[in-house]
Amino acid sequence: MLCTGAAFGHNPMTSWAIARLHGESLELEVELSAESAWLLLGEPATSPPDVANALPRLKALAPSLYSVTASGVELAPRTTDVELREEDGVGFLLVYPRPAGRQLRFDAAFLPKLSADHRTTLTLKDASDKVLRTELLTASNTRAEMALEPEGQSAGGSQPTVSFRAFLKLGIEHILTGYDHLLFLLALLVVCRRFSSMAAIITCFTLAHSITLALAALNLVSIPSRIVEPLIAASILFVGVENIYRRDEPRWRWALTFAFGLIHGFGFAGVLKQAGLGSGGRALLVPLFSFNLGVEIGQVAVTAILLPVLWKLRSVEAYERYGRHVISAAVALVGAYWLVQRLFFS
Repeated sequence: MLCTGAAFGHNPMTSWAIARLHGESLELEVELSAESAWLLLGEPATSPPDVANALPRLKALAPSLYSVTASGVELAPRTTDVELREEDGVGFLLVYPRPAGRQLRFDAAFLPKLSADHRTTLTLKDASDKVLRTELLTASNTRAEMALEPEGQSAGGSQPTVSFRAFLKLGIEHILTGYDHLLFLLALLVVCRRFSSMAAIITCFTLAHSITLALAALNLVSIPSRIVEPLIAASILFVGVENIYRRDEPRWRWALTFAFGLIHGFGFAGVLKQAGLGSGGRALLVPLFSFNLGVEIGQVAVTAILLPVLWKLRSVEAYERYGRHVISAAVALVGAYWLVQRLFFS
């Protein structure tokens, strides 16, 4: 429980970048979380990120975030700028001369300096803000190469390309490291005695978070993470307390699961929205589908392990008498801890 402070589970992708091609220039917009920017300055992770007073240092750091080359020729930014963004983000804007070559390469040089699980996306857009290509980058895969037509359009015309496999993997990793989502699922299942109840709960949770994931990622509904994060913690606390006070299997648990699943879907959507993938429905379709598929694969894998364990434990007399209450009390305590942390200390 002492380790729960770091277990947010909603935003493994704490940075994103958008490259925009214009007539005479290439603009590269990069956003980092305050914590990531603080680490790139060489400051210790244990100290609070004071990025507001470090803007001059961050501006000097900006040209080293990405290495941009066109047909093997490295481009140097003509201008750089830095600003504070909402929710403690730091925004960088680098303006390069228009690439003359047809092969454009971006190398996210900052990624190896952060944690190994850090993810970022690079989206290439034309002057009309149409998405041409999106790449998911990691510390082990920092380069994105894009072929351009002489006019600056991406090879292949109007069809944007996105890595299905990369976002599928991201979805699986996201749910497996989303400790609050997993804890919520455990609290829901620990009191179920019938397979039909478990199946209804899992189905409702899947349907609910899939709906809000799609709505939020498509920018049809938007709720700030400062509201979503505490609500997710509150859902964990509520279910844990309800498990303790109800002696039998709670009725209508599937409806409660659907309601709270809608909230958790907004948490999942934060990953794709922070990646800057909301411009143009077709550009978002592949990452939205593959990411959600990855979440479901991870969820099914965890459930396949969890359910046999719970069924086996019910044959133990001590667990039948005390186990559910002990687990539910632990879930409620962790949920309360996250709720206080996210309301007052995040």
